[in-house]
Amino acid sequence: MAARGCSSTRFSDEYELKDELGKGAFSVVRRCVKKNSDYLEYAAKIINTKKLSTRDFQKLEREARICRKLQHPNIGKV
Repeated sequence: MAARGCSSTRFSDEYELKDELGKGAFSVVRRCVKKNSDYLEYAAKIINTKKLSTRDFQKLEREARICRKLQHPNIGKV
């Protein structure tokens, strides 16, 4: 996903995926480390959109809208 005003980059260009932290029906959460940093760690939710029904996709969009509104020092912005 590209940030505003930036060229598009692949997630794997900036982050290294590590161990699995948890998973659900359509997604997996994995620990990741930002490359070119002092080992800053994050959790990345990886969603398999190929398995989503129209209703599931609507729920995903709702979740994304809610997440964009969250403001907390431990929640990063894309």
